[in-house]
Amino acid sequence: MSLTVRQLLKTPELSGMELICGSSGLDRVISSVNVMEAPDIAQWLHGGELLLSTGYQFRKQPEEFGELVMSVNNAGASALGFKNRFLHQFPSRAKDLAEWLGLPILGLPLKLAYSDIIRIVILKTDEVENIRSSESILRSFSQIITEGGGVEKILQNLMYFIKCKACFLDAFTGRCYSVSDDEVFSELAGVNADFLLKKYPHECLSLSNATYGYFIFENYPVDALGRVVIEHAKTAMLLAMQKEIATKQVESRYRDEFVQDLLTNNIRYHEEILNRAARFGWDLAGSLCCVVFSIDDYKRHFEQPLSEKMTQTLEETRQRIYLQCKQEMRQVFREKIPYSTMSDSIAFILNPNKFGNFKSRITFCAEQIRSKVSAWTDFTVTTGVGEEKNNFFGCAESYEEAKSAIEMMRPLSGGNTLYFWENLGAITVLSLVCKTDEARKFCCSRLGRIIRDGEQNRDMLSTLRVLIEENWNFKSAADRLHIHYNTVRYRCEKLTELLNMNLSDSNCRQEAALALKIYDINPSICDL
Repeated sequence: MSLTVRQLLKTPELSGMELICGSSGLDRVISSVNVMEAPDIAQWLHGGELLLSTGYQFRKQPEEFGELVMSVNNAGASALGFKNRFLHQFPSRAKDLAEWLGLPILGLPLKLAYSDIIRIVILKTDEVENIRSSESILRSFSQIITEGGGVEKILQNLMYFIKCKACFLDAFTGRCYSVSDDEVFSELAGVNADFLLKKYPHECLSLSNATYGYFIFENYPVDALGRVVIEHAKTAMLLAMQKEIATKQVESRYRDEFVQDLLTNNIRYHEEILNRAARFGWDLAGSLCCVVFSIDDYKRHFEQPLSEKMTQTLEETRQRIYLQCKQEMRQVFREKIPYSTMSDSIAFILNPNKFGNFKSRITFCAEQIRSKVSAWTDFTVTTGVGEEKNNFFGCAESYEEAKSAIEMMRPLSGGNTLYFWENLGAITVLSLVCKTDEARKFCCSRLGRIIRDGEQNRDMLSTLRVLIEENWNFKSAADRLHIHYNTVRYRCEKLTELLNMNLSDSNCRQEAALALKIYDINPSICDL
């Protein structure tokens, strides 16, 4: 229901109101009413107002009334109601300007109270209808929540009222929900989230500095009723998501406790474990191994004070990485897999014998995760795989192996790769002793001089490493280092001098290789 200036003049309750000028604007629509006695009122207007004034502020300079007429017209006002209490007549220059602009100036009888005008305008504009509509919209969304409806139902209800296609992007899972029959818009469910937010108008769904998601619109509703619908939809979505999150948190807590018991060997009875696993749809019969995906350098960000926003961003990124790991594992192995999350890693338990080409599958899965995480975050992920154990009683040992593989090899490679514990060979044994005082003395006595003067002897250290890897073949080492054969011989003589070892002797060569492996596992071993 809309009210024009023409219709307002014909209202019986406002008899005595007359048109002073601006007849060409009689079809302007009045959406609200306001009273003003300030020359700068235009800056608070939203458009569509009927302004009521006595012109008190212009009683001494009536010629300035024209500036007000121009400013309120530019601000979108529909009409100006004038009482000649302080100005006996509307200023002629302002009158001519209003006539030219098509801004209706209405003469108001002195006996007509502002409150009566305001009441009648409100009753005859969309405001009352919007209030009724708002109550109806609120009831519809409340019914959805009461009946246990979720994201799709709320989205469907929103689209029904705003007559516009929309989708919802879940900030926690990264999933984009779309219930539109339109092929183009429904395909947005598989599009990158950043692309959606940049291309389409959207409304953020947040509470207490936590972002739950975004309503994304094909065309943004600009009318007042559309805003009301969106606000009710946001309230309903928050309630639905908080309910779902609370349910998932309870389930997650019990699931995590169970998996943590397996990873810490806090288990007693065989049947108890199988029964608990069955509640989550997991099959723990047979041999098992652990796979750990660890976020490289995640904890380092917390070594210095962080703002609340930065902390929130890191937490959201961590959750998205975990979600990516779960999605890839589910897609590759096609079944529910037990998992638990830690501060910077997520661990999975699975039976290698149930899947053909287990190592190839894990390798592919880790590659997919590394690629996708690197593409949309500043982090990388290192993967460790423990050895297969006979049953779930060995999960704790396999978990420690997977963790150790990451912790030992990440300093060597810089992370962002995959390690199988069973492929690490002698390093798995050296890792048990590399932090002992005996290992420190052994390593420093063999390599101390070139390790402590790292920059100065960097070429010497790299030459020693390549010679060991090439089984002391000078020609192969020269080819790898891209230097002359004689340069390798010279550097080997220099190493013999620096290390005070006869590198022509096989035992000395073995000791140098062993010391270098210890150093690689524990690079700070000679810092003391």
